[in-house]
Amino acid sequence: MELVSWSMILILMGVGVGIGFISGLMGIAGGVVLIPVLLKIQSLMGGIPPDTAVKVAFGTSLLTGVLTTSSGTWQHHRKNNVCWHDAMALSGAGIAGALVGSTISSYLSGAVLKPLFGVTVLAVAVILVLRSEREVSERCERHPLGGIIAVGASIGTLSALVGIGGGVMLMPFLTLVLGYSPQRAVGTSGAVIPLVALSGAIGYIVHGWGESGLLPFSAGYVNLFFVLCVSVSSMLTAPLGAKVGIKLHGRWLNRLFAVLLVLVALKMFDF
Repeated sequence: MELVSWSMILILMGVGVGIGFISGLMGIAGGVVLIPVLLKIQSLMGGIPPDTAVKVAFGTSLLTGVLTTSSGTWQHHRKNNVCWHDAMALSGAGIAGALVGSTISSYLSGAVLKPLFGVTVLAVAVILVLRSEREVSERCERHPLGGIIAVGASIGTLSALVGIGGGVMLMPFLTLVLGYSPQRAVGTSGAVIPLVALSGAIGYIVHGWGESGLLPFSAGYVNLFFVLCVSVSSMLTAPLGAKVGIKLHGRWLNRLFAVLLVLVALKMFDF
């Protein structure tokens, strides 16, 4: 399979359509879907060291998430589904954490990173399925800044470590701990992801610069051709996903999210 070909472009754009919709619907960057796809594409192309392929998938996923989530967040902002004071605190701490996470990842092998990715998303799915119902706040309330910063830094570190924007971990925190409605959690998560994902992507670019075995159009561990092809279509469908998510009942949104995470986790364990 060639990198620059019409078949590759169409595959990546088709993936982008689904990722954009899921991103807007669930407030995630879409890395849980994109990473397995990029790993499969690189394995079919051949000649790419496994450790490099995993890190390229992670770094590329993060930069793609910046563009995808930005387009869906505006739709949620218009519907007053973004709590900006929490979003800014989480973003600031998450930026620092993402730089740490991408640095740690550069020293780990793909054999460690793939299972770590699977365990992370599976754990979040279990939390969502087993969660107990709690009262949902209809207002954007202010929460202790220290706790928000600590959570933001932790999520930023882990999300960059496994190549995702952080939405899969941020969503449960916003709904289960802070009492956000699922729709408001989606909007706020979408506002946090771009800056955190960009920070992580920069880390992957820096640490992968000059690495051997990279595909053409690579900036470190970020492949710009993959980013462009996926983002062109994902940015168009993210606002549509956001519109659907606003109308969808919160309980069903959480269930769909959990099912998606379980399927991706199983894929990472080669089931």
